[in-house]
Amino acid sequence: MFLIIFSFFMVLVMLVFILQSIAFITLYERHLLGSSQNRLGPNKVFLMGFLQALLDGLKLLKKELFVPIYGSDLSFYLVPGISFLLMIFYWFVIPYFFSFFSFDYSLLFFLGLLGFTVYSMLVSGYVSKSKYGMIGALRAGSQSISYEIAFSIFFCSFMMYLGCFKLCFMNLLLVFFCFSLVFFMVLSELNRAPFDFAEGESELVSGYNVEYGSVSFVLLFLSEYGSLIFFSFLMSVLFFKGSLFLCFFFYFNDFCSKFLSSFSLWFFDKFFLV
Repeated sequence: MFLIIFSFFMVLVMLVFILQSIAFITLYERHLLGSSQNRLGPNKVFLMGFLQALLDGLKLLKKELFVPIYGSDLSFYLVPGISFLLMIFYWFVIPYFFSFFSFDYSLLFFLGLLGFTVYSMLVSGYVSKSKYGMIGALRAGSQSISYEIAFSIFFCSFMMYLGCFKLCFMNLLLVFFCFSLVFFMVLSELNRAPFDFAEGESELVSGYNVEYGSVSFVLLFLSEYGSLIFFSFLMSVLFFKGSLFLCFFFYFNDFCSKFLSSFSLWFFDKFFLV
């Protein structure tokens, strides 16, 4: 009983960690884009815009949720939540400090989740009954499926080489050639630049999520950036000998924080580098 309660508590901590990471990453990305374009970026709210992402999220949640006239109400509400849940399930693949988060077939579970995310993008564009959304969904789905084949071949080859299906046995790989391939496959899987064909602003405005607003858009946004952070962690674990001792446990007491302080800084340096 205690293990079940503790596991549930750890899942809640993981969820809080993911949401905080998304808020920080969006703020970091906006500052980076501002610096690249010789402007300040968000710097008005609190200390240099520290709470900008939180207030933007609250502003989005206050917006009214409109459903397209020809759209399906139930599907229009459910698809963003399913996309967010799939992103949360990604994080159970990473090898954690406590063994009850990890399982023996985590890589196969991860490959299955990759296939489901394609359906969430396709269905989200279809149920909106928008031509722009449908074209964006078809673009995103075709791109994800094409690069997902190469991504699956990469993981299947390493599973055959190592003779196991668990991710924690793969954290000693440091091959630049493989890293460059996986890096570009991850960029295409996440529809990030220069592979952002699904969100061609001059053509499709925003892609498959063009008709979504309020809570639905927040869930789609969280799923996109949560997947980005997950793949950064995954590549740190695979190629840079990273581990997730610190993710939810190093700040629970003073001893853990002192013991893992230098290791945690080194891991997060690699994470932000990716």
